[in-house]
Amino acid sequence: MAPDPTKALRYLKEQTIDVITLDVEMPNMDGLEFLRYLMKFHPKPVLMISSWTHTNSELAVKALALGAIDCVGKPVIGFREGMEKLKTEIITKIRVAAQAHVSKNSLVSLPSRQASEHAFPVSAGTGLEITTDKVIVIGTSTGGTVALTEIFKELHPQVPGIIVIQHMSAMFTPSFASSLQQASHLRVHEAKDGEQILAGQALVVPGGKSLTIKKSGAKYHTIIAPPLKDSIYNPSINHTFNSVALVAGRNAMGIILTGMGDDGAEGLRAMRENGAYTIAQDEKTSVIYGMPQKAWEKGGAVKQIPLERISSEIHLWAGLK
Repeated sequence: MAPDPTKALRYLKEQTIDVITLDVEMPNMDGLEFLRYLMKFHPKPVLMISSWTHTNSELAVKALALGAIDCVGKPVIGFREGMEKLKTEIITKIRVAAQAHVSKNSLVSLPSRQASEHAFPVSAGTGLEITTDKVIVIGTSTGGTVALTEIFKELHPQVPGIIVIQHMSAMFTPSFASSLQQASHLRVHEAKDGEQILAGQALVVPGGKSLTIKKSGAKYHTIIAPPLKDSIYNPSINHTFNSVALVAGRNAMGIILTGMGDDGAEGLRAMRENGAYTIAQDEKTSVIYGMPQKAWEKGGAVKQIPLERISSEIHLWAGLK
């Protein structure tokens, strides 16, 4: 209903708005700049709808980092027919966005490693090639990009190897991994098949794939496989958590962050039953409390804690503080 951001600001002042759909390329103001302004002064759930491609997928990740709830790709060709096919996805994501808790505390600047440079001295011996018998797995969905960035900014450079399962399109996961690396002292990239899990490193499960782990001696390695046919989530948090529960047991830590649905609840419980330390993000700091709530209700999490304390909880478990 608003042809450009300046008129959208007028609507914000005059009407009660539940959800905003936003493009990147708009007259009078860039969409990301408008999103940054919104999240700082008029926080609302925002769904980005734009012509995402592999060349501009970084823009989608920036939008998520600024606080957008989700992204939908407009068709580049065959617009009318393509949008008709996307109707169900757009409606579903608008309904999810309407349930989101968005506040002025949302991230309003793009991630930068300089933000936490004072926290840990980084030297040549950062432990990037040190193997570890411990592994951390983090599962998240809606709101997870901001939550993960906040956690990664504070992580010690010698933290045990991390696996991140973020519900995200395959088009966006490489850029998302890059953004996490820029925000942290860790080496972060998309997981590859057969890759060794190392301290000081975080592996993002590729969108549309599934990941399990195997153990050889004291070393853990990844197994990347095609999408699961019996799961609506690919990557599946439950699938990876169940694998870590069986292979790593008490040497693992499982974390469920903000997200819609119940993916990860059963897997986190399996991890806890096999001796792993498990936590869930609390309701107050979750954009969508669905996944943490289900994990808590099903007995998967030992406790619920606010987002700002999760990095400290990781350090305590790993013996780094």
